[in-house]
Amino acid sequence: MKNKITFIILIIVAVTVVVGISFYFIKKNKAPTNFVENTTLPSQSEVNNQTNSEQLQSKLVTDDFEISLPEGWRKTAPAMGAVAMAVKADEELTDPAAQKINFRSYFAVSYDTLQGKSLSEYVQSVKSQLQQIISGVVFAQEHDTTINDKPAQAFEASFTQQGVNFKMLMVVVKGVGDDVWVMSFNTLQDTWTEYQKIFSDIASSFKLKLKN
Repeated sequence: MKNKITFIILIIVAVTVVVGISFYFIKKNKAPTNFVENTTLPSQSEVNNQTNSEQLQSKLVTDDFEISLPEGWRKTAPAMGAVAMAVKADEELTDPAAQKINFRSYFAVSYDTLQGKSLSEYVQSVKSQLQQIISGVVFAQEHDTTINDKPAQAFEASFTQQGVNFKMLMVVVKGVGDDVWVMSFNTLQDTWTEYQKIFSDIASSFKLKLKN
């Protein structure tokens, strides 16, 4: 299981994310990658009645789950080790260091197995791996939660890579049996306030499909 956790961590530190880029790591994690981006268009009357606070949303759908894809976010080829990935495609960042590496705020979903660990023990393993791979990472706001009736744990992390200050939300959801799903949301520390609620809403939309 340690190898799979390492792949998940590598996704987090692969900060040169742009639309359409391919990521290469040591090994490909075996997980389904059947994506369908499904947009439901409203009638004209529904559009006219829509308030400014409401946004049309797409869904990123796989054989195992679906998750909301807010306006302006686009699915992209997932990193090896991830099942799904999306970026804020039209993002315009002013940080020179972030521009240099073509960074875009993104989220990724990965699959793993607990292999006898509790959810809390698994999360601690992920944090331990993060500390080994990312020097000076700082954790905050760790808490238990529930996502569509599934137990989950979430935490935030701040770290610096390639001269860029990042902030991340990681949400780990227990699936069926030994399954565990890891969602990681990454942006700049300077834009965290802008994306914090968006990340939380995306994570809350994660829904596993029932298996026959």
